[in-house]
Amino acid sequence: MPFIPFLLEVSTTVLPSSGDAAAPAAGGNIFGSLAASNPVMLIVLYCVLLIVVMYFLSVRPNQKRERKMAEMRNAIAVGDSIVTNSGLFGKVVDVTYECFIIEFGMNKGVRVPVVKSEVFAKREPNLSNEAPPQVEAPAKKKGLFRRGE
Repeated sequence: MPFIPFLLEVSTTVLPSSGDAAAPAAGGNIFGSLAASNPVMLIVLYCVLLIVVMYFLSVRPNQKRERKMAEMRNAIAVGDSIVTNSGLFGKVVDVTYECFIIEFGMNKGVRVPVVKSEVFAKREPNLSNEAPPQVEAPAKKKGLFRRGE
């Protein structure tokens, strides 16, 4: 951990002042007085910053995706075709508080209760031998540092 002592050394060095009485005593940087009084506080501040960055990069997008899936599951009604997480296609026959009653396959007498969280999407199966039509992808945005590609 050679980086942390370096940070503490940099943040606690005292620059020669020009005779100003109001000049900061710890090098004039933001964390100078904080590190001089309590170096552990600087480490805690870096850890908090790291946790905030991780929240915005990993936790928040996951929450958005889960919210979108919950909205889709709440919009499913009787008669909709669905696909489960395991890849089975079926038609919703009834909706209860915690599950969907689904008919799988051509046998209309078989009804299976499936927990709502196991429904992946609202989708019709492709029963033909033809490939589905290709949907054109939207034009990609040019990056900040890309030149005329």
